[in-house]
Parts: sequence; structure tokens; C-alpha cells
Amino acid sequence: MMGFARKHGFKIAVLALCAAMGIYLLMTYSKSDTPKLDKLKSAPNFELTDLGGNKVTLDDSKGKVRVIYFFYANCPDICPPTTYLMTQVQDQLKKEGTFGKDVEFMSITFDPKRDSLAAMSKFAGKFDVDTSGWKFLREDSEEATKKLMNNFGLDLIKDEKTGLFSHTDTITIVDREGEIRKYMTGSIQDTKADDIVKVVDTLVNE
Repeated sequence: MMGFARKHGFKIAVLALCAAMGIYLLMTYSKSDTPKLDKLKSAPNFELTDLGGNKVTLDDSKGKVRVIYFFYANCPDICPPTTYLMTQVQDQLKKEGTFGKDVEFMSITFDPKRDSLAAMSKFAGKFDVDTSGWKFLREDSEEATKKLMNNFGLDLIKDEKTGLFSHTDTITIVDREGEIRKYMTGSIQDTKADDIVKVVDTLVNE
């Protein structure tokens, strides 16, 4: 039994992580016409580097609704389709005139050892990303990034043998005052761009 646990420990941990986050998201996510947007917790501030080499903090965008997603460029499955989903949200918000003005997107890598600024630029270039309202950000320390994710209420597991990560496919919605108001699943569920836009619009119009 102990040998089985040691051999399959990473897989077991991943399954447990997915199950726990699935239950949590089921409890916090609703597709009702009026989204339930309680103040869940304060978003942690940070200082990260954008694609232009500039330092960016969460407080820099205070007064805007923030749409935040943790990803890595070598992701073999969920990060690309969830980023594409976010471009659909971006396009709807641009039509409404709120993207960049009232809403800012942030994609933060948790794999800084491989995700250089150039690697992130290449990843962003695969999508119709409007950098006037969407920042791709990194921290030099992998440990610091994991801690930041944990402070956001998200989990991360790395398989040291393969270099792959198991992570919650979660889009975090932060209001104008820096309070986390909603966790929404990305591409692994049937979340649509309209669902995310509905939540963002509610916070924009508060």
C-alpha cells in the first residue's frame, strides 16, 4: 500500500486538488441572471514585471475591475483555451467601451524559469491580445509566484520529473477596490465569455 502511494503520489495529489477546487467553485459560481458577488477576500498586492520590463503592482490598477489568470506558456492543455476564452471576453468588453478603461486583464506566469519575457511575448502573440488593457506578468522566483497564487486562494503542484504543473484553471475577478469577488472556472468547464462578461459588468456598474 505504501509503495502504491509513493508511486502514484503525484496523481493522487492532482486528483485531490481538482476535486477540492471543483467543489469550491461549484459553491461560489452561479449562472443566475444576477451574479452573487460577495467580498471573498482582499487580493494580495504584488510587484511583477510586464512584457516591456516595467514594474507593475496590483495597486497600479486600483479603480478598475481586474480579471486575473495564472498560467504557464508550456501548458499542454488548459492554459491556451482559457486564454482564448479571455480574448472573447476582451472583445465583448471592447465593444462596450470598458476594456482598458474600466477593466484590466492580467496573466501571471508561475513558471518564471522558462517563461522569460520573450517566451511570454511569443505565447501572447498566438492570441488576439490587446496589450492596451491586458498585461502579461512574471516574478523571478518560482517560490514567490506559488506563494502569490496561494495568497489568491489558488493551488499549484509541480511534477519535478516532467516539469509540468497541475493548477486550478481559475479566472479570478477582483473589484475596483481590490476585493476578490468571484472565482470562475476556465476552459475545463462550460464557462462562456458571456458568463464572465456578466460578472465583470456587474462590478463595473457597482
